[in-house]
Amino acid sequence: MFEQTGVDGIAIGRGSLGNPWIFRNIKHYLQTGEKIQYPTNEEKLKIIKEHIDLAIEEKGEDIAIKELRKHISWYTKNMPNSSEFRSEINKIEKKNELIKKIEIFFKYEHKTN
Repeated sequence: MFEQTGVDGIAIGRGSLGNPWIFRNIKHYLQTGEKIQYPTNEEKLKIIKEHIDLAIEEKGEDIAIKELRKHISWYTKNMPNSSEFRSEINKIEKKNELIKKIEIFFKYEHKTN
C-alpha cells in the first residue's frame, strides 16, 4: 500500500490478535524488503508460556487464566484440531493444567514447521 497509494501508515488492529510477530515482520519487511518466515510451533509455545506468566503476575491466576483462554484461542487459530483444543481449554482454571494441555497440543499433535 505504501508503494501503490503513498499512504503514510497502516493500521494493524485485529491482525495482531494471536500474532504478536506481525510487528516484527512488518518492521523487517519495511527495512529490508524481505519476508520473515512465520514462527515455528516452538516459538509460539514459548510466547504463550511467557504470556501466561505475565498475565498471572499482573492479574492473579484466577482472573488471568479466564482471560487467557481467548488469547490462546487466537494463537492457535487455523491450526489443525484447534477448535477441539479451544473447547478443552475453555474449561481449565489452573495454570499447571493449562500449560500441560498447551504443551500436548503443540508438541505431540503439531510437529514443528
